[in-house]
Amino acid sequence: MEASLARLRTDTLDVLLLHRPDPLARPEEIAEALGSLHRQGMVRRFGVSNMSAAQIARFQAQLDVPLVVNQLEMSLGHRDWVEDGVLVNTAASAETGFPHGTVEYCSANGIGLQAWGALARGRFTSGRPTPTGELIHSLAASKGTTPETILLWWLQRHPAGIAPVIGSTRPERITACRDAVLREPELTHEEWYELWISARGAPLP
Repeated sequence: MEASLARLRTDTLDVLLLHRPDPLARPEEIAEALGSLHRQGMVRRFGVSNMSAAQIARFQAQLDVPLVVNQLEMSLGHRDWVEDGVLVNTAASAETGFPHGTVEYCSANGIGLQAWGALARGRFTSGRPTPTGELIHSLAASKGTTPETILLWWLQRHPAGIAPVIGSTRPERITACRDAVLREPELTHEEWYELWISARGAPLP
């Protein structure tokens, strides 16, 4: 932590995330370490990444401070988090691989959702055109914005209040996402579903 603070040239982190669950970890020991960082003023708030609702609940039970964020891979290209919610009571529900109820648990408990891989790793905005990519470019042109913004608006339109994380180090790619900050998501209900159905390549159940 001291090395991170030195690299960031600050005395306090706003939020510290635990990256992935550790099967050998003891929640009470982690809670003690995080509590110490909080008491020393080194970290204001804590979150997790890639954790299920059950894992978060078990960990939170040991903490004196609330977990404020769960960072998950979420994008139009990685849709398990949203597929899980509509495939209940179907044979396909076992294929999503996403821990059921995690999005709902976070929303109900004030845990913000951050989406890593939010631009689907360029799958729809660069390289060989795809039907979904063409739809994204068409929507971008009609709304006077960029394809990257359309991808981010698709996440932001969800009522869970998803906050996309832009992992790119390319300035032009970051600039292409500007309208996701400057403008409210301008996708209609129908456009949101059209993008989803196009990306999944099959009708919804």
